[in-house]
Amino acid sequence: MATILVPLDTSESADTVLAQAKKLALRVQGRLELFHVIEPVATYVPVGASMDVIATTPPEIAIEDVDAARKRLESLAAGLAGAPVEISCKAVVGMAVDEILEEAKSLSADYIVLGSHGHGALYHLFSGSVATGVLKHSPCPVLIVPVRRS
Repeated sequence: MATILVPLDTSESADTVLAQAKKLALRVQGRLELFHVIEPVATYVPVGASMDVIATTPPEIAIEDVDAARKRLESLAAGLAGAPVEISCKAVVGMAVDEILEEAKSLSADYIVLGSHGHGALYHLFSGSVATGVLKHSPCPVLIVPVRRS
């Protein structure tokens, strides 16, 4: 049975990505691993006149976010009830590209299905793209689902 890792951002676009992942799972008799990464929020902490520090959100705060994200994934999975597809859900805290690649390796994923919001070149220059990072270093084939903004 093929393992399909489906990183989702839990936005409205998740339905579009999930629909494509379901089609692939049905074709290859695969199972879906719905996966969400909560990236820590960097905060600016002034330390002194010549030295500043960037701090991340304390893990205690992120635990509630992880539970909420996992529940959202489970809600999305419930929408596929009746489909002959095995589904599991997982949410973690970390850097999106790194966590997705690590999860793909640990699952020995056969495919990764993720959405691309199609931000412009300037956006990617400053913030990068999760889709691009995953494509460059993925241990398996990656299906990019274009997600249209309204």
